[in-house]
Amino acid sequence: MSEQVTVLFPMAGRGERFGGTFKPFLTFGDQTFIEAALAPFRPYARQIREFVFAYLGEQEEAHAVKKRLETMFSGLPMRTVTFATPTRGPAETISRAVRSLDVKGPVVICDCDHAVQVGPLFARFEAAAPWTAVVPLWNLAGEDVKSWAVAGLASDGRLRAIAEKAKPAGYEQVAGVIGCYAFADIEATLALGDAISATNFRTSFRR
Repeated sequence: MSEQVTVLFPMAGRGERFGGTFKPFLTFGDQTFIEAALAPFRPYARQIREFVFAYLGEQEEAHAVKKRLETMFSGLPMRTVTFATPTRGPAETISRAVRSLDVKGPVVICDCDHAVQVGPLFARFEAAAPWTAVVPLWNLAGEDVKSWAVAGLASDGRLRAIAEKAKPAGYEQVAGVIGCYAFADIEATLALGDAISATNFRTSFRR
């Protein structure tokens, strides 16, 4: 695929689990969460149109988010968008951002607290076979599924359902879900989300 990809980070959550701290700027070692989350994308910079960061106006006022992001990611194409009111979840955050900034075409959406090997996502963008979405998975063997988002897999290994902290009903073959997704057409994805009133992108994968 010759068309460049937009990478979006929804960051409008209020971080209740972290005492209300702005999660992207929490540190892990010598990096912030958002620096670690973006780092795997750097080798694919030529394939990326821009990075988009979406968050609340109140977070901008409290943390000078745009200025700090521009310092962290100097030289990378980026835009920020802020919202006056909280969103219901990542799907609404992305919907507002995409429509506000008129983002089109292929998109990768990634949580601000996951560092994911994104090579397979970009390989899929180059694939000739048609596809709609790609979801990275991981092996849940030995893990308590009550701690994770869980994918239900068909006999051919393809993802067919996702449940939060439980096995999807009717699926014995399962895997863990990582919060980083590729979509071939963001407008079509948002139309689906609107149709089912999705609050997050995991909901959008249910069939």
